Amino acid sequence: MSTLLLVDHLPIVRDGLRAVLERAGHQVLGEVDNGLDALEQCRLLHPQVVILELLVPQLGGLDLLRRLRASHQGIKLLVYSVQEASLYAARSLQAGADAYVCKSEALGHLHSALQALSHGRSYFPREVARQDLDGAGEDDLTQLSGRELTVLQMLSQGLSNKDIAEQLSLSYKTISTYKARLHQKLKVGNDFQLLEVARSHGLVAGDEASRAQAPSSDPQLLREHGLLRALLDAAPYPMFVRDLAGRLLMCNRRYLAYAGESFEAIHGSTIDQALWLPAPLRERSRQRFTEAVARQEPFLAEAVIEHLGEVVAMHIWCTPFRDQSGQLVAMLGGMRDLTERDRLLSTLRHEGAEARYESHLKSSTLAAVSQELGQMLAVFRTAVQRLLALSDEPLRPALQSLAEHVQAMYQCLAKVDALMDQDDHPGQAQRAAHDLGNLTEAILAPVRQQLQARGCELDLGPGLRALQSAWIDARHYRQLLEGLCGYLQLRPLPAHLSLRLATRIQPRGLLRLSLELTPWYPALEQAPCEVSAYATLQRLLLRLQGRAQTLAPDDGDTLVLRVEMDLPQVLADSAQ
Repeated sequence: MSTLLLVDHLPIVRDGLRAVLERAGHQVLGEVDNGLDALEQCRLLHPQVVILELLVPQLGGLDLLRRLRASHQGIKLLVYSVQEASLYAARSLQAGADAYVCKSEALGHLHSALQALSHGRSYFPREVARQDLDGAGEDDLTQLSGRELTVLQMLSQGLSNKDIAEQLSLSYKTISTYKARLHQKLKVGNDFQLLEVARSHGLVAGDEASRAQAPSSDPQLLREHGLLRALLDAAPYPMFVRDLAGRLLMCNRRYLAYAGESFEAIHGSTIDQALWLPAPLRERSRQRFTEAVARQEPFLAEAVIEHLGEVVAMHIWCTPFRDQSGQLVAMLGGMRDLTERDRLLSTLRHEGAEARYESHLKSSTLAAVSQELGQMLAVFRTAVQRLLALSDEPLRPALQSLAEHVQAMYQCLAKVDALMDQDDHPGQAQRAAHDLGNLTEAILAPVRQQLQARGCELDLGPGLRALQSAWIDARHYRQLLEGLCGYLQLRPLPAHLSLRLATRIQPRGLLRLSLELTPWYPALEQAPCEVSAYATLQRLLLRLQGRAQTLAPDDGDTLVLRVEMDLPQVLADSAQ
């Protein structure tokens, strides 16, 4: 019986092998999950036989075989792999392996291989000998060198050039050279076609099984398969293809990075099942997708999602994909990260709001100075006019000149007032930076006391402190909140009023403030006071660039008023 070292990236496989081999009388000296540790353990433990999987990370199986053969001449190397024997058995023999057994074979083949090695013989599938006699096919992977095949295998596992360079201890440029050779030898024009060749030859374990389990797609779409894959692979941003029912047919790796799942896990899933998207966005996207398919037209949308703990603004688009006959066979879509754009817009809005606020403060200061000077000049002009009426002839020219200077000063003040009138029109929104939670609490404190005195409790909920800061016209916002509560007081008040406020980031660098007031009731036409108060609320919403919507909850007992307004975010710590 032999001493063994197990090299496999899956712990469950190593555990199973250990149990089987120890029952057969072999001694397992150790087990590792990567090529570098295998080299180290062979140097320390000196096993008689190494049983290894070709898919192990760091070095790759074929490179590991070559290095073990070069450093340990007397060691026996048995490849026990999921890779196709028709392709990898001969390569393993060339790299220095003494035996090759497919994991899909019965366990007896592994025992037979170990027995052959103990008697000094090799153990390989019969097709290896036939392949040596027939020679390599010109359009097969057999034309690749061992290192090229290793690089192709790692690419098919989803590794980047940088990852492969690190695992093989080679430079990034060398890996790029190997990839260029793969393109040339396999006659492909891009990486996606290269991966298709790898998949077609079974280089990705379980790939064929996942394909068999995937939902069937339109035959016409299958004829466009190569073109779509090339397009997705070349895109610098996430892209996807869905069938007309919304099932995911393909996507690129950038899309998988946002989804946080493997392609096998989400292949065939619908938009409703894209749990990495917020629930409201999933519902809106499903509706827009269904409408776009029915009308056979593209659609665009912008949304905010959370990715890796960060808020990301996305531009989402989807367009019909037709075959050569013009038949709609799928929907092609993609996403563009607009976070930097929105940050720039937020910065510009914030700086613009700051500039307008500073201008407003200057105008207010100038208005106060102008008013004070005007009052002083009025007194001075009255005194000069009295002196003119009482003065003798020698003093009259001097007093007349003084009166003309006073009149000139009045004209200067009039020009200043005209400029300020252009800068600060009555009714124009004067936004300032405010912490919305503190501002709302300060506005509603006296209102709550007033309602309490009338036996009504105003509940603001737990979310008031979570409100973010924004640029808002505090005067109009105060009038809106007071107007809402005042409108409700035109009828008998309930024992409980609920006002829920929330903020959430929107595309284009805006912050959406939403208020939900329960209960709510529409204005009665026969009550002029209610109609007038409701019209005042509508004007305030227009000034705040907000919108209101009356909703009926599921129970249908009471109505809810939802008010939403999009406000510029406050970026710096300047909220009042």
